[in-house]
Amino acid sequence: MLGCAHPTQTHDWSQYEGPGSEYFQQEELEFPDVTDPLEPFNRSMDAGNRFLLSYVLDPLATTWRAMTPDSFRASLVRAARNLGYPVRLVNNLLQGKLRPAGVETARFLTNTTLGLAGLFDPAKSWWGLQPFEEDMGQTFARWGWRNSTFLTLPFWGPSTVRDGLGTIGDLPLDPTTYFFLAGPVKSFITSADQVENAKRLMNTNYDAYHAIRYIWVLNRRAAIIDHESSLEPSSASETLETIYFEHFDDWFPRRARTRRVEIPSTGRKLPYQVWMQRKPAPMLYLLPGLGGHRDSASMIALAELAYLRGFSVAVISSALNFEFMLQAATNDIPGFPPADARDVHVALDAVDRDLSRRHPDKITARALMGISMGAFHTLFIAAAEDQPAANLVQFDRYVALYPPVRLRHGMEQLDAFYNAPLVFPEEERDERVVGILQKVLQSSGEQDLHPGTPIPLSQLESEFLIGLAFRMTLHDMIWVSQMRNDMGVLKTPRSQFRRSGASREILEFSFIEYLYAFALPYFSENDPEIRSVEDLFARADLHDIAPLLRANANKIRVFANQNDFLITSEDVTWLTNLLGEQRAIFYPGGGHMGNLHVKEVQNDVMDSLQDLL
Repeated sequence: MLGCAHPTQTHDWSQYEGPGSEYFQQEELEFPDVTDPLEPFNRSMDAGNRFLLSYVLDPLATTWRAMTPDSFRASLVRAARNLGYPVRLVNNLLQGKLRPAGVETARFLTNTTLGLAGLFDPAKSWWGLQPFEEDMGQTFARWGWRNSTFLTLPFWGPSTVRDGLGTIGDLPLDPTTYFFLAGPVKSFITSADQVENAKRLMNTNYDAYHAIRYIWVLNRRAAIIDHESSLEPSSASETLETIYFEHFDDWFPRRARTRRVEIPSTGRKLPYQVWMQRKPAPMLYLLPGLGGHRDSASMIALAELAYLRGFSVAVISSALNFEFMLQAATNDIPGFPPADARDVHVALDAVDRDLSRRHPDKITARALMGISMGAFHTLFIAAAEDQPAANLVQFDRYVALYPPVRLRHGMEQLDAFYNAPLVFPEEERDERVVGILQKVLQSSGEQDLHPGTPIPLSQLESEFLIGLAFRMTLHDMIWVSQMRNDMGVLKTPRSQFRRSGASREILEFSFIEYLYAFALPYFSENDPEIRSVEDLFARADLHDIAPLLRANANKIRVFANQNDFLITSEDVTWLTNLLGEQRAIFYPGGGHMGNLHVKEVQNDVMDSLQDLL
């Protein structure tokens, strides 16, 4: 792989003969890793950069965005990038790229004259001349310095030793270097509109440094390797179209109020976000998918959709997200839906009581909507409505978007997706896996992706990318759970500033292995009804609560796709028969959540709540 910097100690599962031993001993894809021998230093620098982002750059960027229209800022960004022509020209020439150097020259001359000093880009819009972004770090890589030690620089952020030296080499070529404050101003102009996304990445990840390091290193490697895009429509590639589900108003996330409410079962305070209508209105509570954060892109987009329809909206993080696990979970190990759904219901009740106290007579009805795993929990909560002794908030409507039906099938699918590259010959597998990741990062930067544009990936590439994303979520679940209650399964020492070795060990666990290594031992000790993994699976299945769902069917609406990889054709038929065709809507395509950006689907989902208005 890309290399290891810190020793990783692991359990010797080859000698394990307990429950699930067949899973621990079957072939598993090795997780792509990056070197980080300077991790303690890098994390210290990262902490300082986060402080600057939150308390200096974010207020400045927010003020700048409020004072200037989008078109004006976009023009300044183009002009600032136009000034970088000498850097791109020289590095293209140093790499022997004569045609790109000529294109860059043509772009500079055209945009500086016809584009009014680069404020506009007629070279691209009129003649299709795309920029060739090259810098000294890429030049060093082309000359042979391919892999370099990851390095977090103060102010600049993530980099490598190679790219840091490259930045120094580029300074004499940058015209703004020779004018006081021109360089920092140019950097601010080009990054101001990305501050919101950077802050969201920082807030929604338990260990944002881990994610940033991984993406940065692969992205820089992708910049020096040319890949061809391939297109192979599948339910997996359709699933990736979830990237098109975004909010429209840039200021909508800022209009949310972030509050904290004490959870009775834990005594800790859980953050939640709320958008209140000025007049009395129904309240829609939203639950994210597996491991999702309340401030994730999909939750913001869904909240905006409901708010524009006239709903007040409140969002909490997923029961499998670090925030919920640390503040509201009564169990140390997440992933057992009946227990997780109960904790979510208790948290929603606390939020509802808090909102009712703050806004008396402003909530006219209550609805609960969940996505994916959040939809699974929504249905478990709907099934518990006939238990008034719980004295928890009741809802007038339950809307489940793309729920799984059987947790076992979902976990097996995610593991299979992650292991899709095992079809490659072993001697070239590592290189092919890294190549897929580099291709994805490169394509996302070069392709003009917009709704209606298929994702330029093959089925295998799409499946692996989905499996990898969920494997990263599983990593955070295991890390936080063992921070709460170390069960002794993990062998690598863990500390605040040195986590790489432990992360590598954690990333070796599949979802099924997590169930056997963590969930089964924990719940068999704490729940008298759990004696085997079959007991766990039986209760983590909608079939187990079918009579309760049927009894409450009038309040339930399900929206999903027939080709969702988390469900089977039998699941589609079963849910339709259970709830009725008018309450269980299945679209022919879209994969898992991949058509939520489609207006027709959005209207159908919101129309299912219309009577509450």
